[in-house]
Amino acid sequence: MKRVRPGLLLLIAVFSILLITYGLLMASYIQVDGKLEGADFLFYYALGRVARDHGLDAVYDLDLEAVAQAEVTGSPVGAQQIFLPNHPPFLHPVALFFSGLDYRPAYVSFAVFLALLVVSGLPALGRTLTQNGWTRSQVIIALAGVLFFEPLFISILKGQDSALLLLGGMLWFSGFAREDDRLGGLGLSLTLIRPQVALLLALPFLFRRQKVFGWFCLGAAILGLYSFVQVGWAGVQDYFHILTLSAGGQGYGMGEEAMFNLVGLLLRLAPGLDLELVHTIGWGLYVGALLGLCALWGFSKTIKTWHLALAVTLGLFASPHLHYHDLALLAVPLIGLGIAAVRRGRLTVTRAAALPMVASTVMLFSEFWDPARFTVPYLLMVILPLSTMWYETR
Repeated sequence: MKRVRPGLLLLIAVFSILLITYGLLMASYIQVDGKLEGADFLFYYALGRVARDHGLDAVYDLDLEAVAQAEVTGSPVGAQQIFLPNHPPFLHPVALFFSGLDYRPAYVSFAVFLALLVVSGLPALGRTLTQNGWTRSQVIIALAGVLFFEPLFISILKGQDSALLLLGGMLWFSGFAREDDRLGGLGLSLTLIRPQVALLLALPFLFRRQKVFGWFCLGAAILGLYSFVQVGWAGVQDYFHILTLSAGGQGYGMGEEAMFNLVGLLLRLAPGLDLELVHTIGWGLYVGALLGLCALWGFSKTIKTWHLALAVTLGLFASPHLHYHDLALLAVPLIGLGIAAVRRGRLTVTRAAALPMVASTVMLFSEFWDPARFTVPYLLMVILPLSTMWYETR
């Protein structure tokens, strides 16, 4: 009888723990009265209801949003209590479609849709790994780790749209690794679901590998036209007004002290700091990170995987607005780290393929221990670019 390797048994155990935990969390969300109604999906469902009753051009009307959200929760929603619809309208037709269902079936349907978005990007990532000499089983392990990456699951659990952010990141990385600037740039345009992150990822390519930036601009123009057709000029104005409210960080369930960026870190370390000063520091880092990445791209002879890892982690940490679910994008530099470590001979391919799954397990259990809840993601943001750079430059 062929002996099963201990490493494979451990990997199966880790994957089983993730699946069981995810299943229990999802069941709790759906079955416990009132819990699902407080999820972030509420703003998408209410947005769909507003679009159904008043048209897509009215989705950023906060008075209509408040009424629609109150109909779901069963209680009046104050002006400062609604979930702000502060995302670009890329998925609004999907919300409109699912809003014809009751709230809970709509939530499940939307969760399936988000998972399928990520699945649609896995073949491109799989081809990239195959071209690096990874076997089929090793590719499957890596892709399973991405699909079941813990921050991505939290995003789907809450009804957030970080799946589109991760899809764009996967296509961007795949295009970069295979020197397919069109795929890289168009994939990068999908990250505009988080404009503040997309700008940090895209603008540096204006100074090196400009074709990536050109294709990004084309994708951005298509998405911009698509958005304008939906909401019109008045909707665009309402959207930018909502962005100013979101940037203010007060009310509307912003919860900046729970964010995983510099702003959240400062508010937790020094809760007495003036909020305006914290925002000034946060925006200062954002501008500094943007200029620094552009300079790095401009002075670098070639762009390597560690440059992408640095752009992703800086894009997340310096983002003025960043909740835990957007850390789903970290699955991209985890795959990049695995490829770099294998090329350097520091990890076997199977261990490299297991990196997203291992990271998911650590992040999952860190959520149950307050000292680690914020520490682990920040450590990951530091380790990913530094480790990848170490493997690629030595």
